Amino acid sequence: MKVLLFSGLAMILALGAINAQAQQSSVAEPEVKAGWQTLPQDNLLYLETDQGRIVILLAPQFAPEHVKRVKELVKNRFYDGVTFYRVIEGFVAQFGVPEHEWGSRTKLTPMKAEFSWPVNGRDPYLLVQRPDLLAEETGFNQGFAVAREQNQEWLVHCPGVVNMARANEPDTAVADIAIMLGQAPRHLDKNMSAFGKVIWGQYAVNRLRRGEVADGGVIGSASARTVIKQARLGSDLTPDKQLQLEMLNTNSSEFSQSLAERRSRIHVFYQHKGNGNMDVCYPQVPVREVKVG
Repeated sequence: MKVLLFSGLAMILALGAINAQAQQSSVAEPEVKAGWQTLPQDNLLYLETDQGRIVILLAPQFAPEHVKRVKELVKNRFYDGVTFYRVIEGFVAQFGVPEHEWGSRTKLTPMKAEFSWPVNGRDPYLLVQRPDLLAEETGFNQGFAVAREQNQEWLVHCPGVVNMARANEPDTAVADIAIMLGQAPRHLDKNMSAFGKVIWGQYAVNRLRRGEVADGGVIGSASARTVIKQARLGSDLTPDKQLQLEMLNTNSSEFSQSLAERRSRIHVFYQHKGNGNMDVCYPQVPVREVKVG
C-alpha cells in the first residue's frame, strides 16, 4: 500500500495595544462587520460516523478545485461506508479508501496542488502576528487562520484543519481526507492542500479509534476502524437534519476585543503577562448552534 502524507484554527489573541506589537500599527484597521454570521449549508459537510456527527466547513474561496472534488464525491456517495483507516494520536485522522482496498472503484484523476494562492487585497483580513515563526505574518481571513509571505497566502494547519492526502509528489491528491489532531503540525503548511476545518462534533473526533504509532497509525482490520455511515452536504439534507450554525466574524469588534483581552492577559489570575506575542492556532473561532422554532 502506498503510504500517504497528510495534513490536516483558530481564534487567536491579537491586536492589543502592546509594545511587542508596535510594528503592526502601520497596518490598516480592518472594516468592522456584523458579529455572528450564518454558515451556508452548501459548504457544510456532515459526516455521520459510528462515534457521532462531525461537521466540516469547506473553503472554496481558498481551494476551489479540492472543494469541488469533495462535493462531487459526496454527491456520488463515495464516502458512504468508508473508514478512518489511519489515525495517529496527536497528529492526524485520515479517512477514505486504502489503495489496496479500491477493488472495482473507478480510479480518480490526481489533482493539481492548491498549497497557496495570491493575497487578495479585498479579503477581510485581520492581522494577528508579525513576524510569525514560520511566515512573515499570520492572521484570520473569513474565519480561517492563514499565513502570508511574499504576497502568497495559505491555510495554517491548526487542529481541526482538513486537507487532501497525497503521495510524495505534490500533484497526487485524489480523495482521501485528513483531519489535524492535537498540536498544530505546521510543517505541513504550504506542503498540503488544505480546504476546510472541523467546526462541530469535536467529541466524535476525540472518539475516533486510533492506530498504533509503530504501524504508522494504519488500522489493518476494517472492523476495528471508525466508520463513516453517511457523508452529505448540508444543502442535501432536510431542514430537520441540518444544524443551523453561526460563526463569529473574525473581522468583528467582538472578535477583535476577545483577541486583545487574551493577548494582554488582563485577568487577575495571570501573574506573568507574557510579551504580547500570540500563536494563530491558540483558540478556535467560536461556532454556535441556533435553535429554530
